[in-house]
Amino acid sequence: MPEIMLRRNERGDLLCYVPKKDSEVVVREVEFDQDDHWGGTLSLANGEKMHLEPMMARPRLPVTLRVRKLL
Repeated sequence: MPEIMLRRNERGDLLCYVPKKDSEVVVREVEFDQDDHWGGTLSLANGEKMHLEPMMARPRLPVTLRVRKLL
């Protein structure tokens, strides 16, 4: 399971940084995006999808999390 780092840029976009690839991509969609239920499938601007176990609360950013890459 790879680790990613999520943060917001100055425009408010959610960014996903993948250290192994040394790349940072905008997150286009988060499957569950409520304050009390956050996570699920992350759809990235480059077409990749990753699964993040849903959380009971939106995390404080920046944060490093483990994800599973979806095919």
